[in-house]
Amino acid sequence: MRLSVSFSGFAPISASLHVAERAEHAGLDGAWYCEHIGFHDAVVPAALMLDRFPGLDVGIVGTAPVSRHPALLAMELGSLAELGPGRVRAQLGLGDARLVGRIGGVANSLQVVREYVEATRRCLAGEPLDGQWANHVFDSFRRAPAPAPPALDVMAIRPRMLELAAEIADGVSLSTGASAAYLAETVERVERALEKHGRPRDSFRITAQAFGCIAESTAEAVARITPTFRIFSPQVLALLAPGLDPETDAAQMAIACGAGDLAERLDAYRRAGVDEIAIDLAQNPDEIDDALAAFAAARDA
Repeated sequence: MRLSVSFSGFAPISASLHVAERAEHAGLDGAWYCEHIGFHDAVVPAALMLDRFPGLDVGIVGTAPVSRHPALLAMELGSLAELGPGRVRAQLGLGDARLVGRIGGVANSLQVVREYVEATRRCLAGEPLDGQWANHVFDSFRRAPAPAPPALDVMAIRPRMLELAAEIADGVSLSTGASAAYLAETVERVERALEKHGRPRDSFRITAQAFGCIAESTAEAVARITPTFRIFSPQVLALLAPGLDPETDAAQMAIACGAGDLAERLDAYRRAGVDEIAIDLAQNPDEIDDALAAFAAARDA
């Protein structure tokens, strides 16, 4: 199972670069950078990470039709692929409805996601494109094909989007806040959809984003993690962790524990069928090295 770090895009870029550097030193597999409307973009930090940390694969998370014309996204991904051939991946979706709505986005259309992924992939391949795709216009557009087109994943929570990911994408990205039961059920759903579409499971990556904190005790780690769940609506939490309340059950919705329990916690994700965990760390700066070393050791245990 792969283990990477993930950045929300809310903190200063310099802080994320420091953690990515330490993650490479600890032997982790990659770094994911998320973008949210009104905060940092993901492309600039990803370019810096690709250039500075050759030991890490780098992914961008959260690019959406409201903020990226597929042609522009393909141009950006092609440039990133030149910086790090074979090391780039992108997770596409519709974005947080509360944020994308501020610039005219609508986060409720499977068809838009389908067109967004297909148009981006065709642009990356250097195919000519005309007409309207994902609410964007193409008029005889064509770009030079990328030497190593990045994999395109779909961000999904609900069943229909998960099934769409299994049909058209190279992988699926599952949200932070998910319980082990949700993850196991979701992996089974995705695997059934892959089989239905005649697609091999071993070429499809299932990534679980997760909040992470290592502390002296599980109680201390949970206390640090719990406030992060306030970014979610009750409706989304009800989908990701049915019957659980982050105020009392955060340990079941994140990786928050003492170092001695970390291997067992990671193994729960492995048993659920997850291929990669992307950890959004809640650590003090002086704890980063020890926490990342603990994660790497637990992955390899």
